[in-house]
This record gives sequence, structure tokens and C-alpha cells, in this order.
Amino acid sequence: MSRLHASSSNDPFADLHPIDREHRDACALICSVRKGGEATHGNVKRTIEALTRMGHRTGYVNGEGDGVGVLTDIPRQLWTKRLAEAGLRSSLATNRSFWVAHVMIPAPDRARAQYIVDQICRQISEVGLHILLDRAGRVNPQVLGPNAEANEPVFWQIAGINGQVPADNLDRALFELQAQLESELEVHFPSFSAHSVVYKVQGTIEILRRYYPELRDPDYASSITMGHARYSTNTNPIFERAQPFNLIEHNGEFNTISRFRVESEMLDIPMVENGSDSQDVDRAIYALCMRHGLDLIEAMEHIFPPFEHDLIQNAPEIHDMYAELRQSFGPFAQGPAAVVARLGNEVVFSVDALGLRPLWYGETEKEYFVTSERGVYALDSMSVSPKPMAPGEKIAMTVNTGQPIQVMDYPAIQRYVYGRYRDRQSYRPTPGGLWQSGMDETAASPAGLYPLQPTTNGGGGQLQAQTAPVAVLERTAEAQKTAAQLPWADSPVKVNAAVMSGFGWERYHV
Repeated sequence: MSRLHASSSNDPFADLHPIDREHRDACALICSVRKGGEATHGNVKRTIEALTRMGHRTGYVNGEGDGVGVLTDIPRQLWTKRLAEAGLRSSLATNRSFWVAHVMIPAPDRARAQYIVDQICRQISEVGLHILLDRAGRVNPQVLGPNAEANEPVFWQIAGINGQVPADNLDRALFELQAQLESELEVHFPSFSAHSVVYKVQGTIEILRRYYPELRDPDYASSITMGHARYSTNTNPIFERAQPFNLIEHNGEFNTISRFRVESEMLDIPMVENGSDSQDVDRAIYALCMRHGLDLIEAMEHIFPPFEHDLIQNAPEIHDMYAELRQSFGPFAQGPAAVVARLGNEVVFSVDALGLRPLWYGETEKEYFVTSERGVYALDSMSVSPKPMAPGEKIAMTVNTGQPIQVMDYPAIQRYVYGRYRDRQSYRPTPGGLWQSGMDETAASPAGLYPLQPTTNGGGGQLQAQTAPVAVLERTAEAQKTAAQLPWADSPVKVNAAVMSGFGWERYHV
């Protein structure tokens, strides 16, 4: 795919190879994870510098970039200074219940921006959250091009703590509030989280740190930094559609947009009005985590399920789980796409089933990283040579400060997801009518399930687990009686996404 460029004497592509001048068809992705889990400014700086080296991948119109952004930890040291300057207790910024919202108010609403901010703050307070500080974000509009300047939104920052909202429910409360505010006030939240913040701009990679001066502050530190530079294909380049979004950044496209929105709305997922395909997927993953109890690793497996040849061999229980998973939702986020996602302390890297949008995985002495191209870090800084992730492969990381990073390859991810799946299946009906406690049908009764009984065994007096079966007749009879009352019990037919597609059905038909 190619894009025409206006010719001028100051052509920014004059020094590039002809291939890079004429063919620009892929976004640039990068994610850097600090090995010790500690937040540093160097992690942010190196990530943006490496992203700059992939500027040839991104889209330009009349010298203006399609968009660029970074997702980082909340810069707590920076907010410590801000709270102190405002006469507030600075240590609140290090509280686990401290949250930050970044708001973009569209350019046409600039005249009523303060009214909109007041409405946002009022609704935040009404749900029980406590606002510590709200302020106009510091930006430098002089670095913007003409198109970006015309589209420039009002950037506002709001910070607070959980207040009356239980700490365990804070993430869910922020998600629900963001969805409500975006729908009612037609604003855009690049981020609204107790873990991370997003900075993005319509322009080239080079202007990101110039537009947001605080990204250059030595006190701006992060343990995980995601970066994205955009090549816009099916949507116009504007601030709001630059990536990353709340959780994800991606290179590629999703070709099942309409069906994906229909299926997501059936799961009560509040989709973004007039959002891009990337925003739809971001919102769906976020909702699966916040409304349906999945963690990020599980949600990525639901949205991007593997094909059978990518599964662990000789593990029928895992194959059965993924078959059920694909039938319950379906492959509705299909397309050539490399995806990086972060929620809390979890990070997931994913490559599409055909490997059409690559990710290179490597490490330096200080960080693990994935990038769209292998040569963005200096060779002498690498501990091992970067390797391309295989088609359909995923890698997950769990980051805890002061501890080694937990890295899971794809077989480990599948076992992890199966373990979480099994834990939810406390009682599952089987064709025979029996109810099991999350155990395999042929599994022996584990020791500890039944009371210990003394056995003489020749006078040894040892204690052994009594393995006599527990009486389950009453429960079995009740289950069979209930099943017999169902009119379809005599001729059950499995209806899944494939069957529905074959008959032309939608979910409201069944």
C-alpha cells in the first residue's frame, strides 16, 4: 500500500531509500519492560528513542504524522511534586488507590471546555471517588502542523484517590465511569486508571516529547513503556484515534468490525461511539476484565483464540477448553494484527495466526522488549539476538517491583488459562448426569477429599484416606429430574458459532 506525498524542497523523506519513500503501510510498535520491575526514566527515554528509529513505517500527510503515543506507569514521582506544590500530602501519589485521568475535549467544544470539566468532576465525586487535583495538561501547541492544530483537543488531567469506593472495586469503578462519561459528554479518555497513563498526539514521533514536556522530566519514570506510531488506513488521523488506547496498541487491522460490535454488545460491552476497529477491541478486552472477571491474559485468549495446531499436544482437556471458548464467543477479531496489551502489572504480546504483522522479542541487560523491527536497539546493548515471534504465538509477563519478571511462553499461558478456567468450574454437569467438583471423570479421589481413617495394616496404625464414594444419589436424582422437565432435553443439539454461521442465524435466533 502506498500514499502520495506533496513534493517540496524540505521533503522529510529525501534521505530515505526509495522503498521507504514510496511504501509506508505498517504501524510501529514497541514495548519495554524493566527486568527488576522498578520504574526508571531511562525506560521511557529509550523506548521513545527506539520508536523514533521506526518512523519510516508510519503515515504522513503533507509532512504531518498520523499519530504517536506512549502508555506508561503513572509517573508517581512527578505527581508527588505536583501534590506538594498544591499544598496536598505528597505521599498520596504513592498510594495504590491513587488514580489519574487524562481527558481530551474535542476542538469544537473548546469554548465550553471548563463546563465539561466541571461536569466530569461532579460525576466523579458523585460515585464516591475523591478528587485531589485537576489541571490543564501542559502542552506545546507550537510544534503541531496545520491539520493537528485545527484538531487539537483540550488536554486535562485529573488525579485523586478511591475515597468511598473500596480499593478492590476501584478498577471496575473507573472503567464504568469512563464509559459513562464518554457516552454522555462526547469526550475521549486516553486513560483513566490507577496503574497507567497515556500521552498521544497527532504528529510525528519526534514531536511527542516536545508536545508533552513532562515526558522529558527526569522524574518521569516507568517500569513498563508501550509506544506506537500510526499508519492510518481506514480512519482519519486525529488525536483521539492515535494509539495506545486504554490497554492495547496494535499494528494491522481487524476485518470483522460489524460482527465484532454485535457480539460485544450482546455481552453488554459499552462500545465507543464511532470508534475505530482498534478502539472496539480495546474496549472489549477491558470489559471482559472489568465486567466478566477475566484477567488480561485470559481476555486476550478469548478475543484472539488460538487454532488447534497452536495448542499443547496430548492435552485433551486444554483442547476441549479452547473449543468451548471459541464456540462461546467466536473468532470475531480476525485479521492481520500484532497486539501489545497492558493492564495493571500484566503485559501480553500477540501475533496473528498467519504471522503477517511481526513482533521481534529480545532483551537487553536492563529490559525485555518487543518491537516491529529487530534493529531498533543498538546491537552492543542486547543480551541475546532478537527472535521473531511465531504465527499465533503469545508471550505474557507479570511485573512486580523488586522481583524477577515472570515470563510465560505460549504453552505456559495455555496451562495458566486452563487452570483459571478449571477453578471456575466448581460444579459442571456431565452427560451421565453426575456433578463433579472440577475433576476429570477418571480421576481418582484425591487424598484429603474424604476423612482420614485409621487402618491397622498389621498394627502399623497408619492413617489413610478413606476412598469410599460419597453419597451423591440425592444430588444426581435432583439434577436428572430438573433436566427431564426441559422440553429440549430429549434431543440436545450443540449450537455454536460455526452452526449459526452455516444457517445464517444471529444469537437472537436461538
